Amino acid sequence: MANKEKYILIFLLLFIFVSRLYHIGIPPLEIEESWRQADTESMAWNFATYDFHPLRPNLNYDGPLPNIPALEVQVTTFLIAILYKLFGHYYFLARLVPIAFFLLSSVYLYLLARKYLSGLGALCSVFVYGFLPLNLYYSRAIMPESAALLFWIGGIYYFEVWAEKKHSGEKQCYKPLIISSLLFALALMTKPPVIFGALFMLYICYRHFGWEWLKTPQIWVYAAATLGLALAYYVYSAGIAEFKFSLGITRDIIMPKIFSAFYTPESQVFLGKNVPRAMGITGLLLTLAGIFALRRNQSGLLIWLGAMLLEVIFIVAPVRAFYYLIFALVPCSLIIGNLLDRLFAFPKGKIVSLVLAGLLLLESFVLVKPMYTINELLATQKKVVEELTARDDLLVVGSLDPCLLSLSGRRGWRYNLGMYSFVPSDPYQELEFYIEQGAKYFVPIQGKVYGDEDQKLIRYIEQKYPKLEPVKGYPIYVLRPD
Repeated sequence: MANKEKYILIFLLLFIFVSRLYHIGIPPLEIEESWRQADTESMAWNFATYDFHPLRPNLNYDGPLPNIPALEVQVTTFLIAILYKLFGHYYFLARLVPIAFFLLSSVYLYLLARKYLSGLGALCSVFVYGFLPLNLYYSRAIMPESAALLFWIGGIYYFEVWAEKKHSGEKQCYKPLIISSLLFALALMTKPPVIFGALFMLYICYRHFGWEWLKTPQIWVYAAATLGLALAYYVYSAGIAEFKFSLGITRDIIMPKIFSAFYTPESQVFLGKNVPRAMGITGLLLTLAGIFALRRNQSGLLIWLGAMLLEVIFIVAPVRAFYYLIFALVPCSLIIGNLLDRLFAFPKGKIVSLVLAGLLLLESFVLVKPMYTINELLATQKKVVEELTARDDLLVVGSLDPCLLSLSGRRGWRYNLGMYSFVPSDPYQELEFYIEQGAKYFVPIQGKVYGDEDQKLIRYIEQKYPKLEPVKGYPIYVLRPD
């Protein structure tokens, strides 16, 4: 890397970092994906204060601790917990971890891009990667996506390095392959949809070895070790878990609809709304134009894009989670970066490239700004709960969304969901069941209960239990008097 290129890369990384400082110190109260962020942060807090074991995460619902779910490997949360132990419970520490992961993933994206693009193209790719709308917001969210991006892109980069060394005849070149296997396994443990990136790795194999890659034992050992590590983790996680949320998503949502969900009106509406929101119209159009600007030796980027479109069809469409689109933006960033580089060669191409980059940046900030909006109702409810209850009090919340429990640092149950066989199906018996388990307070969400359309449950609670209401519209009911 030339010095000039290195300095530009450092400047880009600083720019990316500074752009993530807005709201860095606030709890997960933003309207965009507060549930997932609150879950993640609560697991970090439980690591720091309850069970400092990276393979035993605990959620604040449904029930008192221990409350171990089957989830992805908790690298992000455990690092946050270490920072909490060292410096205290500050939300900016929780956001610094995913930001750091994203910055490191940007470095690996640059290194990988240099295998296919010019130095300028690689730098443009880093810029695009850093400022596509979805990346701009979710790279600082308290979630595992940034870690998954780092492990994934880093794993692919080291696999490319190994393939190059192997192709050139270097005999002792196992180190990058081992690093790649560990990183890609971590990526799979963090976010299984990254498995679609393996199609790009098959292209790397063919690019360097032709069909002889099928006769290369290191590749088969690599695949077995990588998949074996990931599978071993998920078997372990399922074995110790009380709640198998992630397994339920795969079993109940993805698998029954994996081949049909993409063609449903619900998925079409979801993708039609959220793909432009993830990329911006500018990013979407530049990706489409960039496909036609690829040279023959860059066809692997098109294969990578195609692989991630399969992820969109088979995973994103059934789940319909906005942030799952983040992995598809990696090849898009490389394709756009190459396009901006190619435009430089034309008369006035520099001006055109700079204008397009500026439009992408401007549109990203416009699209992301609403995502930072604070949920004032939840913020007020959180404050009321913190003022009127103690940390060790067990609560019942009238909500499907457990954010209030996680954000207030309280533990307890969600009410009237009908999700668990061990909970009475009758809602009146269900509440008595929670009281027997130690529940002290009932907290409706702004005076309402989930699934209580006719308001029979809230009227029953209103009549039977004494009410605390320091803020009108935010009552707390005493289930178990002192």
